Amino acid sequence: MKLIERQVFVTWYTPEEKMPPEDVFVVVTLSGTGPYVTYDHALMLAEWDSVEGWIIDGLNADTEEYEVHAWCDLEPYGG
Repeated sequence: MKLIERQVFVTWYTPEEKMPPEDVFVVVTLSGTGPYVTYDHALMLAEWDSVEGWIIDGLNADTEEYEVHAWCDLEPYGG
């Protein structure tokens, strides 16, 4: 039996190093608080907008405070 190994590598960036392209979904790790919830290095889907900042899928920036620690491109998995 022949084993085929599949390896996909992704690179994590801090926002200080590099920002993702605008209007492209990426995976982020973030910490923060909101009504009835606390996030501690949670993985979320997000996109970056130079005017609005981080747009986090499922979070409301008006009621929740958070800090993005790092982000990773989804392109190696087909975007």
